[in-house]
Amino acid sequence: MTRICAVVFAAGFSARLGQNKLLIRINEKTVIERSIEPFIDPSIDKVFVVVGFERERIEAVLKGQKVDIIYNPNYREGMSASLKASLPFISHYDGIFFQLGDRPFTDKAIIKKMLCALYNQSSHIIVPIYKGKKGHPVLIRLDKYLEDIEKIKGDKGLREIIDKYHRNVVFIEGNEGIILGVDTQEDLNNLAVRGYEIKKD
Repeated sequence: MTRICAVVFAAGFSARLGQNKLLIRINEKTVIERSIEPFIDPSIDKVFVVVGFERERIEAVLKGQKVDIIYNPNYREGMSASLKASLPFISHYDGIFFQLGDRPFTDKAIIKKMLCALYNQSSHIIVPIYKGKKGHPVLIRLDKYLEDIEKIKGDKGLREIIDKYHRNVVFIEGNEGIILGVDTQEDLNNLAVRGYEIKKD
């Protein structure tokens, strides 16, 4: 039986926005709550959330959610540190979704399509795209790339793995939600123009 988990990265500083973007509310739900929602599903055995910056506030928002918290004490070192912090918890899973905590518009449909590709094509790396742009989450058979991941440094995620092993990548067409993040004030303004109610902390 294939075991699947998801890792959601929620440890960063939100430097470009100037406040913790994961705690901004979009139509009454925080960004981090929206980002984990698609993974709370019977097809996914476990959801891990990697925290660091303002961990207590993130954990308070997620209290009662069906997630396991992983603390990354080295969160100042960037995305690679969160990636490595998750490895001891996920190395026995067959497939792992890696998701950014600031992607509140990913839907369950793309999750299902990516899982189908994993099961039916025996793909090693599955990446959603929208209008030619690579998005998130990324689904990967971790055991094939564990050594490479352990060597990643700085504020880098799986991009190096995807580029290095591009022949093993299957791209799945998704919708705008896979690339729509909350990084800047401009992003929030654009969401407000679309009719979303935005509430800052």
